[in-house]
Parts: sequence; C-alpha cells; structure tokens
Amino acid sequence: MAIPTDSVWRPLTGEGDVRVLKYSWGPASANALAVRLGGKGWLVVSPPRGAPATVHDQLADDGGVVALLAPNAYHYLGQSEWRRRFPAATSWAPQGALRRLATRSQQAFGKAEELAHELPPGLALVFPDGQKSPDTLLRVTTASAEVVWWLGDLFSNTTRADQAWWLRPLARLGGSGPGYRRNSRPELVYVSQRASWLASVSSALAAHPPTLVVPAHGDPVTDDVAVRTTRVLA
Repeated sequence: MAIPTDSVWRPLTGEGDVRVLKYSWGPASANALAVRLGGKGWLVVSPPRGAPATVHDQLADDGGVVALLAPNAYHYLGQSEWRRRFPAATSWAPQGALRRLATRSQQAFGKAEELAHELPPGLALVFPDGQKSPDTLLRVTTASAEVVWWLGDLFSNTTRADQAWWLRPLARLGGSGPGYRRNSRPELVYVSQRASWLASVSSALAAHPPTLVVPAHGDPVTDDVAVRTTRVLA
C-alpha cells in the first residue's frame, strides 16, 4: 500500500498564507508546513526530501522560500535539497538539536531561538520546558483570527494509510497510534520531565486556543479543535 502524499501545497487558512504538505519519508507519512513571512517569502517547517518539482515551484512562484526550519534533531533530511533550490534561504534548528545535526547534515544551521526574534507579528516559535531533545512548536495567528498550531512529533492524527503495516505495532510500542492523540511515552526521545513539558505546552495552548492543529504526522485537525486538543492534553 502506497503512503499518501501531496504534489502541491494545501492552503489551511482563508488567506492561503499557511499551507500543509503531506509527504512520505519511507515507511510513513509526515507533514511540512509553509508560512508566509509578510513580504519576505516563505518559512518551511520540516522541508521534505524527494518532493516533486511542483512543490518547490508553487512557493518559488509565490514569493520564494527564505527560511527552512528543522523543528527538532530528526526532521532535517530535506534541508540540502531545499537549499539547492533556494540558495538564498537560511536553515534553522533549536539550539539543543545543533550537535546532532552537525554530525548528520552538511548544512549550517542558525539557532531557532534567534530566528524567533526576527519573525513578524502573529508568528511565534515555542520551546517547551522539560525537554532533553528539543521539539519546536509554532503558532500562527492570521488576519482573520485563525490560530494554527504546529504541534510537532509528540502529537499525531494518523490513519492506517499513514504507516506501513509493519510500522504500526512499533508505533504503538513507542507511545503513538491512530487518531488525534498525544504520545504516551514522550521520554523515549524528547522529554526529560513530563509534568514540566505538559504544563508548558498546555499553558501555551490555553493562551492561544487553536482553531487548527497540524501535527508532524497525520492529518490536520480541523473540527472542534480547541476542545479536542484540551482533551488530548488532559
């Protein structure tokens, strides 16, 4: 069974300034997020490797890509490909991920904590407490008051089609599974202090309740989002 993928970006907001792309990294799907940075171009979160030319061209024809964010130390595989297509773009990752990335990627990364100070109003990077390997969250508030959250690797909304059959039992052992959910074993990779991490994420979401959630894996959450997210966090 083929993993479902997109050949073009799908707009998530009325203005079309936030877009999602589902791609395959091999045995499963993952998401990339594109956010327009005012008149500067696009920020791409988790840029995919091996994307069809239409994926690059759609953004190239609409302002170009100026920044590429690896939200953690693992979603970096498309960086080189996207830098070749957009040589003026800069690459960013959270500071705690830079040591691992230095041994696995040929790209130079700036600190995402510094990028956070350069972002336009309405766009924020969130670095939760209690992590041993950082996984960055991102919040976009649009002109029409839509609040889009990128919730990263520890949240998912997958179906059976999003994973090869042999990966599904491994995902469950790793604390993941089908449907909209929070990983039940976050300490395996990202988290050192669960209570601190969960309180930090919950506080950030309570301050800006989501109208749409994009996890790193699975489908965007578009219905009854704030209530369902509160339930997932509980």
